[in-house]
Amino acid sequence: MEIRVRDVDPMIVKQIDEKAKKLKLSRQKYLKQLLENHVMIKEINSREMEYKNTLDKNSEILFMVGEQLKESTEILKILMDGEE
Repeated sequence: MEIRVRDVDPMIVKQIDEKAKKLKLSRQKYLKQLLENHVMIKEINSREMEYKNTLDKNSEILFMVGEQLKESTEILKILMDGEE
């Protein structure tokens, strides 16, 4: 697919060309990579936030399970001591 951008400040175009040249890329390839990376970074950040939320929820649940296990262990000890 083709994208055209008009009325870009000549100084900006010059900076783009300089950056592309440093990377040994054409302007077109440089801008293509720049756009693709921009989109991918947003996608990665979004997924990273989803994973963080999932991890936070799982950590909270594991903590609650640990607390329940402690309570169950204490009750079991009391019951076992009562049998002696």
